[in-house]
Amino acid sequence: MDFSQIKVEAKEALVGNRLMFLLAILVAGIVGGAVPGLNIILSPLLMAGLFVAGKVLLADKKVMFESLFEFFRNFDHAIKIVLVSLLTMIIVFVGLLLLIVPGIIFAYRYSQALFIISENKDMDVVDALKASRSMMQGKKMNLFLFQLSFIGHVLLGIITLGIYLLYALPYIQLSMYNYYLHLKADNPELIEAS
Repeated sequence: MDFSQIKVEAKEALVGNRLMFLLAILVAGIVGGAVPGLNIILSPLLMAGLFVAGKVLLADKKVMFESLFEFFRNFDHAIKIVLVSLLTMIIVFVGLLLLIVPGIIFAYRYSQALFIISENKDMDVVDALKASRSMMQGKKMNLFLFQLSFIGHVLLGIITLGIYLLYALPYIQLSMYNYYLHLKADNPELIEAS
């Protein structure tokens, strides 16, 4: 997978849209964490909506704020998104209890499940997890290296007490969504087969 192409596409999509996408990220983060107890439900729905907003931005070069709340309209799909998120958290937590390394492996294995279920409202929750596991087969280190390629941005964010992250976060987030889209394009049969 060509990291530079994924990043260039994200940079190009952000031209003239960086501030609006940053606002979408901030709204999703603030609203998702604003109501204690409900954040376990709100956060996955808003993160899935942010993913849809990112897909639109990559395809059409515009930010659609209404995409953030897209999954609040379909109760059945919303339940699936929340269940995928909960199951992923439980699996990763159990893995972390088993000497940490299994938890990290599980986190990468099921890292794409939320994106998959977001795009496939008719898919079963377990099938979304299986599709993520299949999609990430042999790609976990690749995703780790892709994430590691942003270390300079993160360090600069720490040095500037988070101020630089206001600039870098839209780029990092959109690049992660684009990574998934490239991964899916390379393995379309994995999602269709599930």
